[in-house]
Order: sequence, then structure tokens, then C-alpha cells
Amino acid sequence: MKKFREAKMERLLISPDRIPEWIPGTTTLDSSGCNWNGITLKGYRYERQDAAIPPMRDYMIVAYDGAPTTMRRTSGGPWQSARVEKGRISLLTRAEESTWSWSEPITVRHVYLSHSELENTALSVFDRDPKSIEINDCLSAKDPCILNCIQLLENELKNGGIGQRLIIDALRIQIAVHLLRQYAKVSLTSDANSNFSPAQRQRIIDLVESCLGENLSLEDMAASIGFSQFHFSRQFKAEFGLAPYAYVLRKRISKAQEMLRKGNAPLKVVALDCGFADQSHFSRTFRKMTGATPAEFRRMA
Repeated sequence: MKKFREAKMERLLISPDRIPEWIPGTTTLDSSGCNWNGITLKGYRYERQDAAIPPMRDYMIVAYDGAPTTMRRTSGGPWQSARVEKGRISLLTRAEESTWSWSEPITVRHVYLSHSELENTALSVFDRDPKSIEINDCLSAKDPCILNCIQLLENELKNGGIGQRLIIDALRIQIAVHLLRQYAKVSLTSDANSNFSPAQRQRIIDLVESCLGENLSLEDMAASIGFSQFHFSRQFKAEFGLAPYAYVLRKRISKAQEMLRKGNAPLKVVALDCGFADQSHFSRTFRKMTGATPAEFRRMA
């Protein structure tokens, strides 16, 4: 029931692309079409206004460019105010309503970081599932590390080039680690109940067996028993002796061997039924794992 409530709430949260519905302005930057994973860069020019910001799906970092202005904020309590200008940032948490007000036109860059990316980074940093991660709004801070990352993101958006995905991934992780170090309160779970139960173990086996011909992802496997991807990967290897990908691959080759023994289906059909992209990939993998090509195995069988 808790997971159902969390999933329902997540659907009601506002994505970065919808923010202009609540904060109208002129768009100057937008990485939405770049297929960056877990992070979005946007730029805006705003006139003076009071902006009622709805509960957002992602954490939002605001980097200011231009002349100073006074920024005011409330989340239902007393108003807070601080001076903002080029070289300073604000930080808005996710899933919380707030109202922000400024008295002069401003130019800003927004970086949106998804909760799942922050959570996955916390798993790597602490080597433990986080029970909760809390990041409070920050009205004004001087943060050269964040500003440098934002500038590098903007450079990638404007210029791109080979290896862009690796650079974006590295910057996303750097920002997430920095937020965890400087702005977050993290509560960790106990490792006491980290093992798969017999029912969870069987659910994993059944899922793999039923999806050998499909593009089964780590996310799908972890979600089937309610684990995070990081926790699932670590525990899977401890229980099955193989990484999830290696386990699925072994099961695919085992199914292929069974099909080759029992019938005369074309190798192309065997490859597709066992989840391989094409016959060539299937043959290379089969030979690497069994020491024989599929055709040789069929003759020997």
C-alpha cells in the first residue's frame, strides 16, 4: 500500500517541462531533446513576479546571472529573503509547494536532478539503501562547484561532441555527490533484512525464465521484488554467484541448447526466441560460452 501511495504521488509531481506553466518566462536554454539521463538543463529570462511553485518531481538548482536582486521565499510559514546575483545559487527541494518572489527582472539557469539519480548515487556513496533523503530549500548560497558543473553542462548543450553521454553522466554524479555532501540529510536502512526471501528468489527465477526472449532490464528485475537497482545487483551476485546480466545470458544459452537439441528451428529463430539481437551475436556468444557454434552443437546433439 505504501508503494502504491508513493507511485500515485509521483505521478502528480510536476516535471521540468511543465515549470513554465507556473513560472512564465523566455526560454534561453533547453536540454530536454538531448536524452540526458536523470538531469535537465534549462535557462530562462524572467520579469519581476510572484511564482507559486507546485510540488516538483525533481530537485531544482537555480544559478543566477546578471544584476543583484532580492529573492523572497515562503512554504507556508514566514517569508525569508536574501540577495541573489551572478555567482550565487538557490536550491529547491522536490515534492513541496513554495512561493518565490523577486522585484527585478532576472536571468537564470535551472538544473533539475531526479530523485532516483540522487538515490542511486547515495547507494554508491554509502554502500547502503537510503531510508530517506531530505534536501531543504536554500535561498542563496555561493557554490563554485555547482556553478562550474552548470557551466560545463551548458558547454555540452551548445557544442556537444564525441563522448557527450559520458561527460553528462560524470557531471550528474558530481552534482549528486555534492548535494549529498553539502545539503542533504540521509537516513540509512539496516542491512539486517537484505537477503532475498525464498518467494523473492523464485519470483526472480520465474521472471527471467518467462522473459528470455525479451529485453529484460536490471530495473525490471529489481522492481519485481521491490529492491533498488544497486541493492538488487549486490544481493543477486551474493545469492546466485553471478551478476544479473551474466545469469540471464547463461539462461538464454541454456534455452538455446534445449531448442537445438529438440528441433530443427532455423538458427535465426533460435536467436530471436532466446533474446539475441541477431544470429551473428547469438553465434558469437554461444561459441564463447560452449566452445562450439550453434550448428556444431546441433550436429553433436
